[in-house]
Amino acid sequence: MENTGLPLVSVITPAYNQGKFLRDTIESVLSQDYPNIELLVLNDGSTDETENILKEYTGRIKWETQVNMGQTATINKGWRMTKGEIITWLNSDDTFLREGVRKGVEYLMAHPETSIVFSDSLFTSADGTPLQVSKPQPPFDYKNFVTICENPVPQPSSFIRREVVQKAGELDTTFYYFMDWDFWLRAGLFVKIDYVKDIWSTYRLHAESKTVSQSLKLAPELEYMYRKFFSRKDLPPGIRMLKKKAMMNMYFTTGGYYIQGQDKKNASKMGWAAFKQNPAGIFSFTNLHKFLYCSFGLSTWGKQLRKLKASK
Repeated sequence: MENTGLPLVSVITPAYNQGKFLRDTIESVLSQDYPNIELLVLNDGSTDETENILKEYTGRIKWETQVNMGQTATINKGWRMTKGEIITWLNSDDTFLREGVRKGVEYLMAHPETSIVFSDSLFTSADGTPLQVSKPQPPFDYKNFVTICENPVPQPSSFIRREVVQKAGELDTTFYYFMDWDFWLRAGLFVKIDYVKDIWSTYRLHAESKTVSQSLKLAPELEYMYRKFFSRKDLPPGIRMLKKKAMMNMYFTTGGYYIQGQDKKNASKMGWAAFKQNPAGIFSFTNLHKFLYCSFGLSTWGKQLRKLKASK
């Protein structure tokens, strides 16, 4: 799929035991209306039908089977093995919509000042049934992104200039869940990130997907990510001054993960840790609600608080 008149897009697909979804992923790339794409699928030691499926596509895509090394390291390896001016990764249970790649590339070509662009994603069930679109975003604001401690970027709808990796570094292999969130945090220190109100991909939710299971493992990764970020020596003063509010919101978010994992003790600890980071935050109704949710989120009172917030 090459046309030397257009930027080459390198798509890396790390594949591990998701053969039942893999064909959909590959076909979504092959059916793009953008003509200059290289797809590299790295089979990360799968024990299911993944390799047999990849053999069917020999000559149409690039693929390789390797000893299991994990998703994050596999994506980094794939980026090193490819040469596209624009890069991304598409997990083996997600898909591009037909115009997704073209629209991402066209935006970057029309906005040379932008190095990362993303749009919305359509969440689907395991069988591909549409569920809902990811939450529409206001224009991307890096300082707000750092402060509120929420990741607004649906990763399969993101396109990245290769130069970003040269400036911000590869994905941090410490992360199992938040390698993308950590990458946006680091990249935003060096490059401009834009949001486009559109839908460029589908994001499949199923029993094995990391976004559905293992909530208790999310909290320590998020805390590590923010502690690492604010320990950087090269943070601009305007970003460093956000630390108190950002760390407060990080602890509230980790408390929410503990609530989802039914760990009331650690959720409560996160609520107190949040106000310890930013004592002035106690005068905000929103922050008080978050604190009470961390403290009582699993109780009847917690349910009433959520209903109160929803009614506002």
